[in-house]
Amino acid sequence: MSKLASRQIHLDFHTPALPFELGKNFDKKIFQQTLLKAEVNSITLTGRCHHGHIYYQTKLPAKHPQMKKDFLMEQVDACHEIGINAPIYLSVGWDAYAADHHPEWLERKADGSMYGFEDYGQLKPGWKTLCFNTPYLEYLKEQIQDTMQHFGEKLDGLFFDIVWQDDCCCNDCIKKMLDQGYDPESESDRLAFAKETEQYLKTEIHHTIRNLDPDCPIFFNEGNILPSIRPNLEQYSHLEIESLPSGEWGYQHFPTIVRYAKNLGKEYLGMTGKFHKVWADFGSYKNQAALEYETFLALAHGAKCSIGDQMYPDGTLQEATYTLIGAVYDQVKELESYSLNSQAITEIAILHPGIVAASKEKVDLSLAGAVNMLNEAHYQFDIVDQWMDWTPYKLLILPDKLVLTQDLAEMIEGYVEQGGKILASYHSGLIKGERFTQSLGLIFTGEHGTTPMYGYFDSDLFSKLPQGELVMHGQGTIVQAVAANVKGEEAAPLVERKYHHYYSHFQAPVGEKTGNPVVTMNDQTMYYTFPLFEMYKVQGVKAYKELILAGIDHLLKGEKVISSELPTSADVILNHQASEKRLILNLLHYIPERRALTLDTIEDKIPLYNQRVELDLCIIRNKISLDNLIIKQVNQVKSNQSLAFEIVEDKVIFTVPKIVGYEVIAINYE
Repeated sequence: MSKLASRQIHLDFHTPALPFELGKNFDKKIFQQTLLKAEVNSITLTGRCHHGHIYYQTKLPAKHPQMKKDFLMEQVDACHEIGINAPIYLSVGWDAYAADHHPEWLERKADGSMYGFEDYGQLKPGWKTLCFNTPYLEYLKEQIQDTMQHFGEKLDGLFFDIVWQDDCCCNDCIKKMLDQGYDPESESDRLAFAKETEQYLKTEIHHTIRNLDPDCPIFFNEGNILPSIRPNLEQYSHLEIESLPSGEWGYQHFPTIVRYAKNLGKEYLGMTGKFHKVWADFGSYKNQAALEYETFLALAHGAKCSIGDQMYPDGTLQEATYTLIGAVYDQVKELESYSLNSQAITEIAILHPGIVAASKEKVDLSLAGAVNMLNEAHYQFDIVDQWMDWTPYKLLILPDKLVLTQDLAEMIEGYVEQGGKILASYHSGLIKGERFTQSLGLIFTGEHGTTPMYGYFDSDLFSKLPQGELVMHGQGTIVQAVAANVKGEEAAPLVERKYHHYYSHFQAPVGEKTGNPVVTMNDQTMYYTFPLFEMYKVQGVKAYKELILAGIDHLLKGEKVISSELPTSADVILNHQASEKRLILNLLHYIPERRALTLDTIEDKIPLYNQRVELDLCIIRNKISLDNLIIKQVNQVKSNQSLAFEIVEDKVIFTVPKIVGYEVIAINYE
């Protein structure tokens, strides 16, 4: 049963000292009416902000200096009066008040400078980051206890923000690293110690809360959800995927992270923002089409919705903002029942590169490339780690960077022995970077120093490729096929591009074949010597995608749960609502555009007409464990229109007459 509210607001309130009384214009009735009109059913309110200020009446010295009334309590009571949840936000890693009063608690880089938000120097604006190996942690825990005691039974939950530790070199960290056998001069040791500190921080906060309340909902926000969450996962009551597509996350982030988060066994929501750019972009408004896409995509993936805003220092909400939010949440309210308690029907899993190495990017480039390829081809897929069950998937993709431990290699071989298929590229499948896992049937002999190289590919298997050489914009491995067939041959450029000998603007044209494979396959595996997933994300070469999709099609023997003529710009997501005996096909067509130098947005909804869709009932029956599945009705939900359908060769086939932005197709069965 769902406990997480479905239409949330995340209300920031990072407010410095003011020339007037904080919250002076707060009006309970207007506040309530604004939220009700916007169809909001939960709002996360700020209890302690990045400035380190506290927004309720307390004896602690960090109380906001211009606050006279119990401002946060007024907001909480106003919400509870009208049946709206009001969890409380507490900043963790950024606290300007603590930083100013205790500079010895700040994180320090190896050169002694400070970590923080944007500009970190003494004479520039921006928060500086506190270190959790200093007495700051006890200061933080005291404030958490104070918040919980102040609100008591009125507390609906706690949201902790900026929950990370950098590779700090403050005196406390250096001492603890030495005591625990870490080398402070080693960056890898500092990073490992920082991750251990993060895990310790979450555990300490969790214990602090549970000593006072065994049931209080808890979420720790790192701005991302990666396999590194695993050691503390049980300390989370739910997951919130902060992903403002117009900010540092981008439109790549949410579709990637949600496919991993949804399999972690927790309720989850997608958090975007109302701002055109990013948090606290006051006076800006996201285009309605963009806000629709971001919330509807969350629904399509079985998530609840949250939209970020920031209250003005006088305690008011901006009316135009909630008119915008209401226009979207009106639609979410009508459609959310088709998302509730739904389970994705998926056929492929991508193994998360984060299980073996942390990425410097918000979304690892190889993972991003894999997500884009499969999403554009409308395959149904999840992202998994080694603690999840792989047996429901016919195919496991290892994108570019999955250098295996011996334990992972044994898991891969066990999966193949049970009939699973593997598609791997570049370093993926190498055990400790030295030899390939047995099922690939390859010997690793080295890596190219020359880039780029060229490839010639089997014209039958890769029929959609241009029938000529294809430049490979990435560094490749050199392999020998011993228990695999070669389906692509490598060629070198005519000359290697050097300062003293170069050819035209970029690489030289193709020269002689090298005798090395670029693609190999056997009955259960395919391997590509180049990092095609990252290459596709960086270069956008359609042929790189076609290489992978042909491999998938071969390994799955042409079977695919959804077939259609929908364009690659459409999102196609199939879910199952067992309690309602229906399949839910989510169709979205919103096209992000780079209309500004540094961000993408969506302004228009481009309609699609007469889109034919086929669902493979044999695959679906196997996925949802139903021997019999008889389709009764196909409905287009938003227009309340029944669609004609036919069953041909165990496929249900129907045509969607019009798709404007987001359409939900409910397929009822018995």
